[in-house]
Amino acid sequence: MKQNKLLWLFVGLLLVSFSPAHYPKVPDSKVRLFYIQRSSNVNTIVYDARLNPKGGFDEDNPIDVYWLRYQEDGRRKELSWIQRVLAYGVDTETIEGQADALQAWVVSYKKRKLRLGFDKNKKPYASLLINNQLAKLDHVYVQIEGSNLRPKVLYVEVFGRDFYSGENVYEKIKP
Repeated sequence: MKQNKLLWLFVGLLLVSFSPAHYPKVPDSKVRLFYIQRSSNVNTIVYDARLNPKGGFDEDNPIDVYWLRYQEDGRRKELSWIQRVLAYGVDTETIEGQADALQAWVVSYKKRKLRLGFDKNKKPYASLLINNQLAKLDHVYVQIEGSNLRPKVLYVEVFGRDFYSGENVYEKIKP
């Protein structure tokens, strides 16, 4: 009986230590748009703006998507072809009449479109509706089950800041 209690205490401690609040905080940068963390491990997918020499979005490849491999000393690693094409890559298109803005979406979830733009300090951002509020996206947490090529998504949590007030906004999406 005592061994069972110790086992459950150990399992509980493991679950707490891997909760989103204990994941590494991705450092901000001048080009950071947002990042995605998943329940399977602490490795993080980062989305940075790729800029042209004039400070606008690069026309051919406006978003730099890569891993921060926190399980391997935090180093940068490029996405594999499968990850880029089926899961974490992005597609973009221009927004007619808006030179410094793009529409973008993560290839595995086309329902939520992002708007890429620049704030008054020329820092790029990604915005979208979070809980029916226009917000600058900060990060996304995905709770998954399984770790094969097609894991089941249990829910997605989206975190950002209200576009006008700057207050934190949050939404939990269940597929």
